[in-house]
Amino acid sequence: MTFKLSASTSLGRLQTKKVLRQLGLALSMSATMLTSWAFEAPGDGVYSDRIDWAILMDLSGPTSANEVPWTNGVKAFIRKVNDEGGIHGRKINLLVEDDRYDNAAIRVNFERVVSQTPVLGISGMGSSSGQAPLMPQIKRGPVPIVGAYALNKLGYEPAHPMYYAGFCGTKEMAQAGVGYFNDRLKLKTPKVAVVHLDVAGGKEFADYIAAEMVKLNGTSKAFPVKIGAADVTAQVLEIINMNPDVVAIYGVPSNSILTMRTLQQYGVKIPAFGITHLGTQEIYTAIGPEAGANYYFMSCFSPADSEDTAGLRELSAFAEKFGYSNNKSNVNYVGGWVIGQLIAESIRSMGPEPTRAKLVAMLNAGFQVDTKGVSSPLKYTKDDHRGLVGLRTYAYDYQTKKFKPYGQYSDYDKYLK
Repeated sequence: MTFKLSASTSLGRLQTKKVLRQLGLALSMSATMLTSWAFEAPGDGVYSDRIDWAILMDLSGPTSANEVPWTNGVKAFIRKVNDEGGIHGRKINLLVEDDRYDNAAIRVNFERVVSQTPVLGISGMGSSSGQAPLMPQIKRGPVPIVGAYALNKLGYEPAHPMYYAGFCGTKEMAQAGVGYFNDRLKLKTPKVAVVHLDVAGGKEFADYIAAEMVKLNGTSKAFPVKIGAADVTAQVLEIINMNPDVVAIYGVPSNSILTMRTLQQYGVKIPAFGITHLGTQEIYTAIGPEAGANYYFMSCFSPADSEDTAGLRELSAFAEKFGYSNNKSNVNYVGGWVIGQLIAESIRSMGPEPTRAKLVAMLNAGFQVDTKGVSSPLKYTKDDHRGLVGLRTYAYDYQTKKFKPYGQYSDYDKYLK
């Protein structure tokens, strides 16, 4: 006897096969997820459901006006990632430590997250002077600094596997600032006054300005300011005697505010440029339109309202969603958002079994993050761990309450040598 399959019977078998294939795929995906969740490396801060990552910054001390917005930027991006399900089945758990810009606290916090409460990586470290005595320990490992906020050339000159800069370079800010204003003002023998916080990074900045003056047959003079200083009249009077073409400022918001206000009090109108950290609306509001007309800053980050890019639209949307709307045009917040992206992308790229050793090997071999127009290119190579090299000049429009970029990042490449 011969049996023939009806059309409905054939369709039923096809549907059964399809269901079985889908079930097999689902089981395979579940097995992969279970494998990732099962992997743990507690000594590296990796657990079945989370990855611990440290943020070491000044949240209550003299540089907190810069470092709190940066920390908020990191938090915002990581919260976005966690809300979307995390990475390979794990959430990123930020261990945020306040060092109060105190070297002793910086050491204690660093040693804690390296061994006592282990983390996969460390970001931030907002004191160049605090980093300097720790550099031998940092280089010995085993926890890499991924996205340093304050840059210390001991860490990246030459490139080292345990140190990756995450903010605009001190050298590059000096080069771009000097080059731009030298060309803009058509100077033949430029003179630059450097007002800098009396810390390691500030001294490096003054040295980099001096190196540019040698190239341009110009001169520079450094005017150190102590942390917490409430008056810079003595420095400004010396600057007036020097009669410079440009003033360069390194440090915390009070440096810029005191310098620009005091210059205005003495009726001196000299163009000044601050480092990226000092490009905030709060500073421009504090010094007012008259002094603000002469104040610029060099930045590798784009404040939220300065341009219309996919990355800045996303940054703005999540700043509003998470309650950081007042921070979104602060370059420090933008810088933190970028480092949050760096943290997430580096973890994602390691796959379901991340370790400190794997993180170091991956970053040191070369790593790149597409920030979608939030910053200049973020790229590490084996021989260059500066990360963010491109910069450009910004000013503030008091009428529109928005920041204005001058040119494209690529326009400044000629200054970065």
